[in-house]
Amino acid sequence: MKAPIFCAVAAALLAAACASSPPVRYYVLTVVKAANPQPAAADMVPVRLDRLTLPTELDRSELVRRVDATRVELLENDRWAAPLDDMVRRVLTGDLGARLPADRVADPSEPAASERHQSLAVDLQQFDGDATCAVTLRAVWVLKPPDGPVQRGGAEVRASAGDCAGAASLPVAMSQALAQLSDRLAQAVVGAPGSGPEATP
Repeated sequence: MKAPIFCAVAAALLAAACASSPPVRYYVLTVVKAANPQPAAADMVPVRLDRLTLPTELDRSELVRRVDATRVELLENDRWAAPLDDMVRRVLTGDLGARLPADRVADPSEPAASERHQSLAVDLQQFDGDATCAVTLRAVWVLKPPDGPVQRGGAEVRASAGDCAGAASLPVAMSQALAQLSDRLAQAVVGAPGSGPEATP
């Protein structure tokens, strides 16, 4: 008789523990429309985001919040709905498509076509938020036109979602930061020497 009683008590305790556990929330990054799209010639050579790197401490399902210069906090109940690097690549591409002629931005998820294109590589060196929901993004990039010199650049941007509502505000601010970075990238793509159809090496 003792075994059934023990099992019933254990099951009741487990059910109570599960009922008291906070729910897990899932988030995505989103494309932000451009206030002032970059004017570009219709024959501009398409750009493709061929490479993207993230800080290794962000390569996880949990949202990461910076505590200070040497500490970060993993938000166990606030998680990304998909791998962060895939989302950043998709959103950056979408942001560029909102700032440039949409058909001039190649889809990085599709096989690379044989047509001439500008190859873009972006290295995010910092991409995190703090307790005030302010996000800092530091990035460097390399843009390789099919003809002409390689262009290198970098930027540091800060973004906020406005009123800080905890972890839920971080993906909003991070999306805003990616949009600001895309503004800089779009300017670089449009102004890249050697990107036109008549350029010569």
